[in-house]
Amino acid sequence: MGHAQHTPTRQPAHRRIHDGVAEHVPDESRAGVRYAGPCFAAASALPLAAGLGRPGRLLTLMAAGVRRPRRIVALIVLLLRTRTEAVPLSQSPAGRELSIYFGQRFLGLVPQNRLCRAVLILPRKHADYMRGRHRQALRTNLRRAGAAGIRCEWVTGPSRASDACREIFRRRRLALMTDAEVDCTIRSWSKLFGRSDITLGVARDPRGAPLALVAAAIDERICLIHAAVASNHEARWALHDHLVRFLIARGVKYLLCEGGGPFGALGFPPEIHHYQRLLGYEIRHVVPMNAQPYAATSRHRLFDALVRYPANRLDVTDFDGQIVTVQPGRPDHSDADGRSARPDGIEW
Repeated sequence: MGHAQHTPTRQPAHRRIHDGVAEHVPDESRAGVRYAGPCFAAASALPLAAGLGRPGRLLTLMAAGVRRPRRIVALIVLLLRTRTEAVPLSQSPAGRELSIYFGQRFLGLVPQNRLCRAVLILPRKHADYMRGRHRQALRTNLRRAGAAGIRCEWVTGPSRASDACREIFRRRRLALMTDAEVDCTIRSWSKLFGRSDITLGVARDPRGAPLALVAAAIDERICLIHAAVASNHEARWALHDHLVRFLIARGVKYLLCEGGGPFGALGFPPEIHHYQRLLGYEIRHVVPMNAQPYAATSRHRLFDALVRYPANRLDVTDFDGQIVTVQPGRPDHSDADGRSARPDGIEW
């Protein structure tokens, strides 16, 4: 008798079954548009940081594109090939603020906070997040943080957060800032620290001195890091993991980082690219769901297509593995010049 040959079922590149549960894994077929991929490296070499709404910055970008046209081609390829992630928003204070955040537009046209965002897709268990050779740097730095006696805690009160922030800036050894620049940054962040939807976390040394700070808006299924700063290498890894543990325990699926300009992670400096890649962040276009609707014009529909490709209706796999068809909301709360009122707050 012949033996029946078993042909394994091919699974999508970005899904994997582990212990009967579908897990997210990076799609190797899109390696060129991932962190450190050729398209990402070429596009991120363009001057894409925040402030492109100013004529001088925009002219600088145009001049760089003329000198290096292949980088513009890489940016276009990246925009077209990057996956779109539909993120659900609730009607909580954090969800309403995130609705406003995702509705801001660059030059009144392009969605300012949706393209090429740095997104960490969280698994069900923290052990799953720590598993694998790609997390070796994370495990190593967490062991060092534990050996150094670094501890993390949540804090309340904008004054405590501002004092911790000032001390961290004072102890920083990189990117030296003048006292006036530090005062300006702390004043802008103090307004952020006082918001009711913001959660504040601090990493401290054994003596209680602050080493790192993070300010994040946490909704039911998504968290956005608005501001982060650190004066110690191990402390920033410990504080980020402290946040990840908290989010996984709450069932949050998406962790995003604010900043970088209208092209998201492409505007971050190389050291932050490297740090985020080691933590498992991926590049995603983001579409908010359940946001407040607005009266869309034809020009808005044109640029919204960039982050809703390939269709208006999105089949989304939710956290429980169910397929849900949704119609993304599209809020519009842009400034006159399309710039965000929030500071570019990712300093670590």
